[in-house]
Amino acid sequence: MKRRKKIPRKRKILDKKLIFSTGIIAVIVLGLVFYKVFFQTSEIKFSLKAAIIDQLGKDFPNSTFSNNVTALLESVGFNVSYHKSENITVNFYKGLAKSNYGIIILRAHSALRNQTPPVVDLFTSEEYTNSTDVHYDDRRKGLLAVGKYYWNPNMSYFAVKPEFIEELDSPFPNSIVIAMGCWSLKPGCEQMANAFIKKGAKAYIGWTDMVYPQDTDNETVKLLKLLLDEDKPLGYAIDNTKNYTCQFGGQTVTTHLDFYPKSGIVANLTISELIKEAKASITLQTTFYSFDPLLPLLFATNVINHNSKDF
Repeated sequence: MKRRKKIPRKRKILDKKLIFSTGIIAVIVLGLVFYKVFFQTSEIKFSLKAAIIDQLGKDFPNSTFSNNVTALLESVGFNVSYHKSENITVNFYKGLAKSNYGIIILRAHSALRNQTPPVVDLFTSEEYTNSTDVHYDDRRKGLLAVGKYYWNPNMSYFAVKPEFIEELDSPFPNSIVIAMGCWSLKPGCEQMANAFIKKGAKAYIGWTDMVYPQDTDNETVKLLKLLLDEDKPLGYAIDNTKNYTCQFGGQTVTTHLDFYPKSGIVANLTISELIKEAKASITLQTTFYSFDPLLPLLFATNVINHNSKDF
């Protein structure tokens, strides 16, 4: 009759230590995964990417504007993308949130849709067609409108409604949206502004009435100098831009920049705070991912040592 081989005391102690260390590593792995999934991704942080969306560029080109804005943004650390007029299509707007822009400069036509109350729509540069095969799903859902310029009523373009922005697949990363077009923030017509806020934007800036291209260009550059060069709060910067008068439909209207939502938090917001948030988020992600690949290796090494020890 064979005697059962007695397991050495040293091996028993070693087994317990290895089991304990394996358990510790497993806890660390699960803890980091839990943090990554439930905390790190619970809020999309501000992004140091910026976009100049120059839908006006074909009819009202202004390379000085885009160069000045690019220089201002790059001076404080933004990576700037310029999008020319012919590329501003329905599909471009559809992918806007996915591009993860922290600052969005919408140098684009906007117009009031004739309904009660009026609603602001954003123009694309994509000519409208009656073919139902084009953007069928978006038409069926009522997300698109027909846009016409008053100086060229024979041409029609697709325009995106506030509901289109609300239907975007991805959220905006606490973005600052500067809508440079006419009526983009007309009192009582905040549907477009609200749509961007619902999708994650931090603040929306626009004009209270019609505005000429040269005036919106000048004041947007001034606004960005106040926000970026001088680090002024958003409310202060808006208050220090100019009012303008425009002739429209035989009437003289006064227009100025405003912001939405009207709250103390937004009024006191500075871009430098958002930049700090973005940099802190990048540092955290870099730290996590530099450590993350080591975890499987550590776990695997521990298991191999445990299984291959020759007693």
